[in-house]
Amino acid sequence: MAATQTPPDCAVALKEWATVLEAMKRGEQLVLIRKGGLIEPGSGFELVSASFVLYPTFEHQAVNYLRPQHRPSFKEAMQHRASEGQVRVDLFGVAVSSQQSRDPGIVERLSAFHIYNQEFVHQRLKWQPDQPLVIVVVRAFRLEPPHVLTVLPRYAGCKSWVELESPVPLSGARPVLDDHAFQQALQALSVILS
Repeated sequence: MAATQTPPDCAVALKEWATVLEAMKRGEQLVLIRKGGLIEPGSGFELVSASFVLYPTFEHQAVNYLRPQHRPSFKEAMQHRASEGQVRVDLFGVAVSSQQSRDPGIVERLSAFHIYNQEFVHQRLKWQPDQPLVIVVVRAFRLEPPHVLTVLPRYAGCKSWVELESPVPLSGARPVLDDHAFQQALQALSVILS
């Protein structure tokens, strides 16, 4: 796999639990497991862009949905939270692959690539049971320095995607995992997801 090139900037943001983003910064989370936001139009989560800024959210995340060894990520996320009315953006992501699954065992088989526990899986499968899980393999890039954005009213709500008022510059973005480590992870993921 050739090195992933980042665009010069990005105005599309994918909202995700801040706790998950802390794990992504350490290379502990390579997959996102989605069903869509409460006010998502259409039939659940859709990958509307293959590249996106990762926008940390604090709503609905709960420490009891994390495996014990990953629970410190919850505290880290709270410590890195921006001031009221702002959001701190420090990750950019590229969706390497995306697929739907109704297999309740898929999340357990992917456990080396995410921080969720079985309670999370049960809750996720129970919510909107007619909707499949969407498994998105993401290559994450650190943004240095992080960007602090003003939270606009249109960013609020339980939706997956937001169009940012201004693009976030991506110059200097560095992959969380180097090419070799990411390629190895990708090979292991492709076996599980095939």
